[in-house]
Amino acid sequence: MSEDLDNLIICENCHTVHKKVDIPNKKIAKCSVCGSKLYSNSKYSFQKAIAFSITALILFILANLFPILKVHIAGNESYLTIPKMVYTLFNEGFYVVGSIVFVVILIAPIVVILSYLLLGLLIKFKVLQPFARHIVVFLINSRNWAMVDIFGVSILVALVKLFGYAKIEFGVSAIALLLFIIIDVAVLKSIKPVELWSYFNRGYDEKR
Repeated sequence: MSEDLDNLIICENCHTVHKKVDIPNKKIAKCSVCGSKLYSNSKYSFQKAIAFSITALILFILANLFPILKVHIAGNESYLTIPKMVYTLFNEGFYVVGSIVFVVILIAPIVVILSYLLLGLLIKFKVLQPFARHIVVFLINSRNWAMVDIFGVSILVALVKLFGYAKIEFGVSAIALLLFIIIDVAVLKSIKPVELWSYFNRGYDEKR
């Protein structure tokens, strides 16, 4: 019974149940109802995710080390960094909001990126298979917790309101943050759960 369920896949958009079939390399299986992507069969899809994870890690560090923007208001200058924003929330007494921002903006993205890297290493050396399985489950369940993209949109909305009252200069970290959001949305969040399981099963099934 469990093997039969393993061969079924549900479309994330219209929730139509499909039976998994083998497809040629570099091909994509799509939903027969809405045409959404169900899964792909590329030997190098997860390797690309690892490469982009390393890039995202570097960009995330840069985005947190340097100011995202500099604001000039009435002769006063202030710098915005992600850690400073979190610190300000706690310092002003917004402990709940500060905790949420701290988790979804700082902790969740770095944990997800490191989890991809750790999973790649475990499967490469074919060790700690049960632990690697838990990492796959974690990555699938944590897909919606890294909300740096929403944070980026929030900054843009705030800037629109400030443009008429202040002079705004973007810092180096603004570019790093933008590139990180692109990688996070276009690559890491685009990996389907079934592709993670396929990579996991294929990686441990292959001989050393």
